[in-house]
This record gives sequence, C-alpha cells and structure tokens, in this order.
Amino acid sequence: MIKHLTIILVFLMTIGSQSISAEHKFSNEDCDGLYEGIVSLLGQADNNWEHLEQNPVGSPDYVEHTMKIQWTVDVAANYTTIYEAFCVKTE
Repeated sequence: MIKHLTIILVFLMTIGSQSISAEHKFSNEDCDGLYEGIVSLLGQADNNWEHLEQNPVGSPDYVEHTMKIQWTVDVAANYTTIYEAFCVKTE
C-alpha cells in the first residue's frame, strides 16, 4: 500500500506549473495547510487500499473503495499542482 502511494506521490510531485511569478506566492501558513491536505488525502487513499484488498473484485465494497481511491488521488494531484505553482521556492 505504501509503495503505491510513494509511486503516486513521486509522480504528483513531478507535475505542475513552475512558471508562476513570485508575486503570486501563497503565505507559509497557506502552503502548510495545502501540504497537510495532500498528506491527509494520500493517507485516506492508503486506508482505502487496505479495504480494497479485503473485498472481492467487482463487489460493491470493492467498487466503492476504488472510487474513493480515485477521488482522493485526483484531488491530491490537483492540490499538488497548486502547491508547486504557488508554494515551491524557485532559486
């Protein structure tokens, strides 16, 4: 489970816009909140992976947890894009 999230996190951290100018950066507090949200969403996805493995493929619970994983990873990817665009310090 963790290896799946690690792969996803690495992928998410490599995407996003890096070309936003410095005057549009978020405050450290806002960036910390975004980061915590991303970590929380990936934790939820990991929990759903655990539930997914306990249910037979095609069962209603399997489908439900699959959809939850997809949603949380999609939202985490969107937040990661925002984080990279407005929080990552460029040199």
